[in-house]
Amino acid sequence: MNSQDIPLVVARALRLIAETGSVSDAARALGVTQPAVSKSIAQLEKRFGVAFLVRGSRPLTLTDEGSALAQYAQQADLLQDKALRHLEDVRKNRTGTVRLGSFGSSASFHILPKLLESFARKFPGIAVEILEFPDEELQAVLREGGVDAAILADPDVEDLEIVPLAADQLVALVPDHHKLADKVAVQAADLGVDPFILTKGGSAPLVEKWFAVAGIALHISHTILQVNSILALVKAGLGNSIIAELALPEHPVGVRVLPLSPSAPRSIVLARRETAPRSKAAQSFWQFCESQTLASR
Repeated sequence: MNSQDIPLVVARALRLIAETGSVSDAARALGVTQPAVSKSIAQLEKRFGVAFLVRGSRPLTLTDEGSALAQYAQQADLLQDKALRHLEDVRKNRTGTVRLGSFGSSASFHILPKLLESFARKFPGIAVEILEFPDEELQAVLREGGVDAAILADPDVEDLEIVPLAADQLVALVPDHHKLADKVAVQAADLGVDPFILTKGGSAPLVEKWFAVAGIALHISHTILQVNSILALVKAGLGNSIIAELALPEHPVGVRVLPLSPSAPRSIVLARRETAPRSKAAQSFWQFCESQTLASR
């Protein structure tokens, strides 16, 4: 027999009979009549060909088979109570997990710490799991449902909902003692002479487009993903670079950060699919980010 074959009300009645020794008391506790309880027990005994009650004993006691059903009722009620408590915790935002996709340094250095700190203060029971992916993969992961929401830079938003998070721009990196270090801003022609270190991050297409618009060919000496590695090579004088400003640590050492002319802005957004959220926690996180954006305007 499996759980769907066992009427839970009969199992509960047997549990109450074990506690009270009386069919009448069990029926009263269940809010049904004594004949209804007796009939249901007799029907189930006939169905499975076993006895659940030791008849003739006073107070009534259960057979081993009856005790097994009484224990089943106890476990079922415990599981139901646990499920109901969980649902109540979810309803009141006391538990849950949000899967948040991130593309790396820009989010990690400047956006996520403050955002997650504020969210944790308001919803201490909800965990946010950060899943990092290369920029070019993250939109696909989001659309496939691998994350509840994702922090993206200049995304293709045709089928996505977005919440603006930050305005970013590309900046040039040159060594502290480079001939360009004291310029107010640098142009593509200024950076087209020396070796160039091209980021492999999501801003790479924007960097290449910026040079292409100016008609300047790059002399790429290295192509690197990690921001710290780019900074180390620039500091060592092995080339200049351009990366997103929000990807930089607060005080890069040995490197001068310079604005571009013309500027190359980009937007950082929180995005999600235009479908129902996977969980109450995911919806609460989205609404929190929307409220933060509105409050900052």
